[in-house]
Amino acid sequence: MTETPEKGEPQEEQPEEPRARVRAQPFSLVWLVPIGAAALVVWLAWRSLSDRGPAITISFRNVEGLQAGQTKVQHRNVDLGTVESLELTPDMSRVIVHASMKRDAKDHLTDTTRFAIIAPRVGVGGISGLSTIVSGTYIEMYPGKDGAPKRDFIGLDEPPALPPDTPGRSFTLLTNDLGSLTRGSPISYRGVNIGEVEDYKLRPGNQGVTVTAFIRSPHEGLVHPETRFWNAGGVDLTLGSEGLRIRANSWEQLLAGGIAFETPDDVLSKPPSAAGSVFGLYDNRRAAERAPLGATLVYVADFEGNQRGLDAGTAVELQGIEVGEVTESHLRYDDRHHTLVTRATFYVDPERVRIMNMPRPADSDQQEAVRQWVEKLVGDGLRAQVSSASFLTGMKLIGLEMDPSAPRAHLEHEGDSVKMPSTSSGDLTAVLQNLQSVLKNIDRATSGPQLGHALQSLDDTLTRLDKVTHDIEPDIKSLIKSLRDTADSAQSTLNTVQGLMGTTAPTGTDLPRLMRELTQAARSVRGLADYLDRHPEALLRGRKGDDK
Repeated sequence: MTETPEKGEPQEEQPEEPRARVRAQPFSLVWLVPIGAAALVVWLAWRSLSDRGPAITISFRNVEGLQAGQTKVQHRNVDLGTVESLELTPDMSRVIVHASMKRDAKDHLTDTTRFAIIAPRVGVGGISGLSTIVSGTYIEMYPGKDGAPKRDFIGLDEPPALPPDTPGRSFTLLTNDLGSLTRGSPISYRGVNIGEVEDYKLRPGNQGVTVTAFIRSPHEGLVHPETRFWNAGGVDLTLGSEGLRIRANSWEQLLAGGIAFETPDDVLSKPPSAAGSVFGLYDNRRAAERAPLGATLVYVADFEGNQRGLDAGTAVELQGIEVGEVTESHLRYDDRHHTLVTRATFYVDPERVRIMNMPRPADSDQQEAVRQWVEKLVGDGLRAQVSSASFLTGMKLIGLEMDPSAPRAHLEHEGDSVKMPSTSSGDLTAVLQNLQSVLKNIDRATSGPQLGHALQSLDDTLTRLDKVTHDIEPDIKSLIKSLRDTADSAQSTLNTVQGLMGTTAPTGTDLPRLMRELTQAARSVRGLADYLDRHPEALLRGRKGDDK
């Protein structure tokens, strides 16, 4: 028990307890390394989180060359995301690519956004994607401009021929056959490449092919409603009434195909066609030039005989000028009249005929004017006939020719068809056919036994004539000698009488006339003797009118 000191007594001082003395330590720079590393990790994590955009999925048919964690999603060679993983769809028909996108791409991921895998490709149009040989395969993103946000996409099987944001205008071309065209095939105007084929697909019901053609700016204004497009791929070989025509295109079109178009100069000042306008795609330049721009006049005509070569595409000419084309030809048999003809359906383009000084209503158009004009010409003798366009190629054409000797006729309406009267062909082909028929008749006549009998009879007759001539030849020689002696005697007698008479012959007597007649008789006898000497057979067959 501790005693408490009393008041007034001095207190005894207690010794102080010892205190711990803190010694200051200097700051070590070693701590900067972990602090800096931690700060870097925090900064990278913050940047990664702040830069991280939405996660998307892209479905591809084939993902050859893509690698999870390495393959990038790019646009114009700028990274916009990274492929995180790959997986197959439940039916194993496609591959789903999971990609993590950056925040910058968030506003451009809409229902109009497209994705395509860029890899090296070798085709007839050239080599594409060569840069990926070094950088590796990547996914190209084509940003959408408008539309609702979207996170699940279906990738393109092939990259588009042109980036979607390329300035220009797209048009639709309709054709029966694609030919050598492919995506990226060039489109040229007067030989200058100003566009490409974007895409193509079969039309509904497999009724042809629809081609999407893109014309780059500022050349889209060259396309007007009057523009003609044609397939310019390869070498254009055309057989026509002018013969064989060959037109070679550029080497690029020879390899990858191509399209060319032409617009009349007089319509370039008019408003151009709008985007998406539909045009026909013709097989070649000649077909495009021959195609009518407006409504046509359609006729039918029947032709007898063999009309080989009269097919669709055959030219129709009026007085040697092409004004139309055959659209169809087929055989037609009439059981009542037992006739077999070739019926051709053809059109006449009114724009290829200019009618002057013909009265017509003020409100009538060119088509109606030409229709009335053709009907008038048919009444005056206009007839359709098949002629040979070229004897070398055997191609035919339908010629509308005036025949003044033709009986009066008119256009006949058979249901929806207008029938034009026709006439037989008057060219060399018909002449050759008639000559062939004559030769067949001659061959038929000479192949029978009658000709042999006639030749045998002729040979017998000539043999007998030769025998008769041989038998009378000695008599002919003596006769000729007698005739010459008689002529010489007569001439000698005349000379003697003339010498005796001299100039003392009395006038008014017939003696001079008698002497002249004797002289002529002597000459005739001498001539007869000379002729029989040259032609002894004249005693049998007589003297011909041309023998001298």
